[in-house]
Amino acid sequence: MKGVPSVIHKKLLIMFLPSLLRPIQSLRSCKATSTMTSPAFLLARRRIFHYSTSCRFMRRSEFRFPWSTNNSNGSRIDAFRNSSRGIGSPSTVGISAVFVVASAAAAIASTAGTTSGIALCASHEAASSCESDCETNNNVFPDTVLSYDTYGGVTMDVNKLFDIENGSKLLDRSEAFEETLENSLLLWKRQGKRGVWLHIPTSCSHIVPICAKFGFEFQYAKNGLLVMTKWLPEDSGSRLPHGPTHQVGIGAVILHPVTHKMLVVQEKHGPAAARKLWKMPTGLTDPGEDIVDAAVREAKEETGLDVEFDRIICMRQAHGGIFDQSDMFFVCLLHLSQQHKEKLQRGIEIPLIPQEEEIAKIKWMSMDEFAAQDVWQNSPLYKEMNDAMIRVANSVLRESKTSKGTNCLDAEVDDGGQGQCGFVAKNLPIGFMRGSQTVYLSRL
Repeated sequence: MKGVPSVIHKKLLIMFLPSLLRPIQSLRSCKATSTMTSPAFLLARRRIFHYSTSCRFMRRSEFRFPWSTNNSNGSRIDAFRNSSRGIGSPSTVGISAVFVVASAAAAIASTAGTTSGIALCASHEAASSCESDCETNNNVFPDTVLSYDTYGGVTMDVNKLFDIENGSKLLDRSEAFEETLENSLLLWKRQGKRGVWLHIPTSCSHIVPICAKFGFEFQYAKNGLLVMTKWLPEDSGSRLPHGPTHQVGIGAVILHPVTHKMLVVQEKHGPAAARKLWKMPTGLTDPGEDIVDAAVREAKEETGLDVEFDRIICMRQAHGGIFDQSDMFFVCLLHLSQQHKEKLQRGIEIPLIPQEEEIAKIKWMSMDEFAAQDVWQNSPLYKEMNDAMIRVANSVLRESKTSKGTNCLDAEVDDGGQGQCGFVAKNLPIGFMRGSQTVYLSRL
């Protein structure tokens, strides 16, 4: 402020003190401090100075502050504008003047204490947590990249921040992301949010160390995507769900409509291949895939046959799999399509096409022979599963003889007191919301 009369200092203080105090309005609720060297004071002054550097100047002899949008102080601004002519460049005068007033405003706030109603925070963390610090600078993530759930959670699609393909990058530097993440976390805490989910594509993996620095944990990963989470409440342990804990597999029991044998395969790779075991076609469900659809798909892929889902025979649960995931395995009864059935009934064999990448051999085998394989004899688990398969196969045979052409879900037959075994599937609309889901109903 070299060459600027001291009266201008006073004019600046009188004219712009109300506006300059806005960045520290939230400090009213914090403890008072009397030292101008405290982290809180330095932080407040730095924030106010940040405002001054974003001023926009119109001509050499006039300037305006971004926050002075009303005309109530127009005469005072004109008076100062006239008195400032000939004193250096407008930008130098503006920035220096605001810095002086900012320092004076912070000093007054620090000494006034509770009398003036404005107090400075006692620590850097408390000062940083002030909502106005985030909102005034507008330095938080925009709602266009966020979604909110009814559990108090915030989910951010990081790809939208660094959308290079569409040329619409909202953040182009790691430093900018770090500052914005810090401010957003402070704001979400004040808003009472509970959990934060970051969906990070491989192209944005450079921000992973930054997220870890702020306490985010790995929650889930798959090809092309990492999900990191953070629990915000500090007075309770995390209530966020774990990542995927189970994999879901299916086994397909396909019966020959004439011989009543079951279709079995030998795999090229894996533990079953090492034992030369004849087994039912098996596989894993894809994301978003029903058990019904997975069973039909796997049968087609491994055998080349068109089939229809009938029911779930049984389910096996196991633990300690890959990545310590649990395994849910559903044994499903499938029927050949009507076209295949008609050919077989006319004595025309249908071709069996083993999947080239996975299946070595494929054939029809009696269920008793299947259950008699050596590997099953020392396994109470698989003996129970095989018995369930044979029991359901016999039940279906009796059903077909008693109610030929009737849907198994509607058939009411006498099966010798053993009951109609298994779970049948019904895909039904939810009703109170869009979409449908599959329910599996017991036939026991």
